[in-house]
Amino acid sequence: MIVIHKIIRLCLFSLILFLIVVSFDLLINFFLPENIKKNIGVTKNYSLKSKKFHHEIAPNIDVYEFWGEKKYKVVTNQYGMRINTNNTYDDNKKNIGFMGDSFVYGSGIKFEDHFINHIKNQNSNFNYLNLGYVSYSPSIYYKKMIHFVKNENLKFDKIFLFIDTSDIQDEGLFYREDKYGNIVRKWNTDEEVKFKNFKYFFKNYLKQNSFVFKFYEIFGLNSVNERSQLCLDKKNSIKNFKKFLDYERFGYAFNDEINLSDWAINGQIKTLNYLTKIKNFLDMNKIELLIVYYPSAIDVLEGNYNKIQSKHYNLLNSWSKENNVTFIDTNEDFFISSDPIKNYKENHIICDIHWNSGGHKIIAKHIIGNLKNN
Repeated sequence: MIVIHKIIRLCLFSLILFLIVVSFDLLINFFLPENIKKNIGVTKNYSLKSKKFHHEIAPNIDVYEFWGEKKYKVVTNQYGMRINTNNTYDDNKKNIGFMGDSFVYGSGIKFEDHFINHIKNQNSNFNYLNLGYVSYSPSIYYKKMIHFVKNENLKFDKIFLFIDTSDIQDEGLFYREDKYGNIVRKWNTDEEVKFKNFKYFFKNYLKQNSFVFKFYEIFGLNSVNERSQLCLDKKNSIKNFKKFLDYERFGYAFNDEINLSDWAINGQIKTLNYLTKIKNFLDMNKIELLIVYYPSAIDVLEGNYNKIQSKHYNLLNSWSKENNVTFIDTNEDFFISSDPIKNYKENHIICDIHWNSGGHKIIAKHIIGNLKNN
């Protein structure tokens, strides 16, 4: 009995101590100025659930992001767009937007090496706005464009749209619109979504306003998955990087078995539908749409340089021709060498599918070329 009483007293003491710590934590954060608070933590703390867009990154943050072995600063403006530390906005210049997923956001890369920074250094005639974020896809691109133009009253001269191979899987398997037009997980009912949004309202607050929660996310979650970490541990001896990457997600373009799956077919149909919606909306607001094509890391590693055989290339190129949309093809520059491994290493982050500084330079070169011709 004495032991049981001691255990109960210890549990009560621990609970009281925890409540005191949490209360003190929330009290400090309540009075802490936003500009100081949003310099504390890492980007995981500011990747928030969104009722409209499923998820988004918080505005006005200035924190570090960890991506495998890499550590780099992520700064966002008042719209939640990733910017350079010394970014300036000129009201007298036209806006050019870049919409896409983690490739446009710049996962794994410091902003100095981002294609937007390369473009700005060679052509300062425009404001360049990064509209992308991790795991975005055409349905979210569409909703985000409406938000920036209608709700934020941003005016754009051009939008460069990057449709990644992973977008097909996102649309085919993961996202749908609920009855209110919000982007939600496909497997959740509208009632489940309503409950989750209620829960995430509090979670979003804690992520941004609790040191305890921030430390939990920093130390409790890995910056890369187990497969990627295994690759990083052996990166100097690996000759087959494909087995460490998500082949199904990024390899559908040249694989008939994947391409003919239900999710791939559905994902392609939805992508084309949202492309048309995006085009119609931008036309209505007198904004030029341009499609940027690039091969996936899987395509590069398999030496699939013949884009004519790519389902993804044909999907985007055919739609662009049918709708009189400028199609920017970067394919050739990702296959300079006859050695697929060399091409991969020169333009992609090792053990990852995202571009390194070499890949970003390729994208920048093609965008700059387009801007010069117009």
